[in-house]
Amino acid sequence: MEKRVWFLALALILTLAGCQEEQVLQADTNNTTENAVAVEGQNKESSEAATEPESLLAELEEMNLPPLPKEPQDFVQQGAGLLNNETIGQSEESQAAFLELLGDIPTLPEDATQEEMELYYQYIYNITRISLPDPSGVLDAARFDMEGMPEADRRYEFKENYNLEIILDASGSMGADAGGETRMEQAKREIQNFLASTPEEANVSLRVYGHKGTGDAADKEMSCSAIEEVYERGPYDEAAFQEAMDQFEPAGWTPVAGALESAGESFEGLVGEKNTNLIYLVSDGIETCDGDPVTAAKSFAGSNISPIINVISFNADSKAQQQLKEVAKEAGGAYKNVHNAEGLRDEFERTEDILQKWQQWRVGALNNRNWTSVHATVDINNFSIAWNNNARAQVNSEYNAMTVLMEEEKITYDQLGPMKDLASANFARAQEVGNAFYDELQQIKEQGIEGMDQMIEDARPDGE
Repeated sequence: MEKRVWFLALALILTLAGCQEEQVLQADTNNTTENAVAVEGQNKESSEAATEPESLLAELEEMNLPPLPKEPQDFVQQGAGLLNNETIGQSEESQAAFLELLGDIPTLPEDATQEEMELYYQYIYNITRISLPDPSGVLDAARFDMEGMPEADRRYEFKENYNLEIILDASGSMGADAGGETRMEQAKREIQNFLASTPEEANVSLRVYGHKGTGDAADKEMSCSAIEEVYERGPYDEAAFQEAMDQFEPAGWTPVAGALESAGESFEGLVGEKNTNLIYLVSDGIETCDGDPVTAAKSFAGSNISPIINVISFNADSKAQQQLKEVAKEAGGAYKNVHNAEGLRDEFERTEDILQKWQQWRVGALNNRNWTSVHATVDINNFSIAWNNNARAQVNSEYNAMTVLMEEEKITYDQLGPMKDLASANFARAQEVGNAFYDELQQIKEQGIEGMDQMIEDARPDGE
């Protein structure tokens, strides 16, 4: 396929995201009970009539299922299915979860048409689909890596002062287990290790939210107003920072918008002309305090503070990921979804490199500023690996789902092969799209900063 086609495909991703995400979110927000009710609610005059081709087609068509992906942006925006990125394996638990979501769908007729089998697969896809990484995230990361370069966005130019703030989600969900530790324990450790390596000339601060009260409705007002700069902006002091970290534990609600607004107020006077202002928002959940974090991020980013607002989604579910990704997009920052402490560490190490370069620049030791990002190749490779792993996990999950359907006598043995062929075709298309994105990103990397900047501009037309 010609290169320009993939350029256009990538450029379309964010412009089409609104309507695509709306469809994806509509499917994602259905929980297990709602899905079962929706399926069971399809009126059937009799079990015999339900197996008639016309009846099955009508029933599946009336469900208005999300369409199968065709274009590159469709794959990027497909999001998680009703299993919320969980896969169907050999365990009874995963198969039971699938059957519960499957509901009382009619049996596929023995003489099913190709259209019926495709609709049946579409129904399975609605449950099993797994979110795929967004290639524009690689471009955002690359732009962040360009910090300090003369050609970089004005926000990314090195200034005499460097102010770094971490906004940390301390809501109740951060107390969830994450491999023997809570998410909060992992986050605290990685944040402290990261800030301990910052140059002494840089100013750091830590803001937390949702760290008071509980998740009960009675505590909502109090918890939503619990936003506090527990370590005030200044040079890093290990003992003082540890004391600040000991002040809070996971507790209540999630005022993401309020935290961004609070940060914006605290940065007043630190104008972007004289300060490089970097914000890291680390969260595992969606806004629960009736605020609008996307609007808050856009307002903060558009102020004379000119902050760089990067977002780290830490073990967040699909709905939270979508909102946090939108926060980063509107703020013009980088978004990264991580699942463990190692992922957090990798993101912070990226900033450690930049801070060291800033320190060298500040003392005049950085002579050659036309450096190429050491992360670009790693980021592109990681994108490709994640894309292929997720696509393969989805098709394997679909294969297992179809075996379960055969065992439940929803499909016949003779239909198992053709149904798996549909899953294989979707997987092959996903691989084709992922490989094309990989090639395109490699070409942009080779073009250097001009190619990266142009691609970012194309992906966000009209100043969005």
